[in-house]
Amino acid sequence: MAPPTLSSASKGNPQPPTALTLEPLTPSAFSPFGTAISSPFPRSLNNVPTSIPSPLHAPHQAEPVFANQNSALKTSPISSFSNNYPSKPDYAPSKPQMSMFSCFPRNISGAGIDRSTPGIATFSVSILERHCYTTQTFSPLGLSADDKTTVFLVIVAPSLPGSATATRSTGQEVTISNPPDLSRLKAFVARGDQAVTYGPGTWHAPMVVMGQRRVDFVVTQFANGIPDDDCQEVLLGQNAVKVDLRSLRLDLPSIQGMAKL
Repeated sequence: MAPPTLSSASKGNPQPPTALTLEPLTPSAFSPFGTAISSPFPRSLNNVPTSIPSPLHAPHQAEPVFANQNSALKTSPISSFSNNYPSKPDYAPSKPQMSMFSCFPRNISGAGIDRSTPGIATFSVSILERHCYTTQTFSPLGLSADDKTTVFLVIVAPSLPGSATATRSTGQEVTISNPPDLSRLKAFVARGDQAVTYGPGTWHAPMVVMGQRRVDFVVTQFANGIPDDDCQEVLLGQNAVKVDLRSLRLDLPSIQGMAKL
């Protein structure tokens, strides 16, 4: 069954912004939504230090300790791994789950890309999802921090206390508890040396890769096999929000026919 569509902005669903500007993904900026996983050390640190350096993103990163016969520095935890599923008789138990999402560039597939304004390409945020009981971590494989051709976008919104009305394709009205607060929707850009953990209940767009290359993400979460427990989705309908892609400045020679990013 298709997800329900949020009604137009109302008391229970504040007016979304007309467009979003991309922000760099940093542990500080992303902390209201989960964890932006970044290296605690500068890239220039390539030899074992004589003393333990402070993490780059304190207080959002733990203090490191020496490990592996003092040949490594261990930072733990680097992110949370939460399982808030109810534990009660006759209820499906949750289990840790590791998946791989192979995400193809949206600018090449065209999925979600809005080219209605000549010379300007935007991404349309038309659907959001959340995992009420579990964190969900996306860790990219094979994408270098130096890659100038491919990035991924992390689009999130906090929950709004209360409820909002949504409509199914059949015309049936349903109530969405703690719907996305579209007035506080944020869009971040991440590169290959970063991963991201969505906190339990954080509304987010499905993963958005932009550039020339497919990105394979190892995804870790808990799940119990009950669709409404594991993932809830809502279509934004008339509340869809555009993300301005011009700040990406990606090198995209293979798709010259597309509006310049």
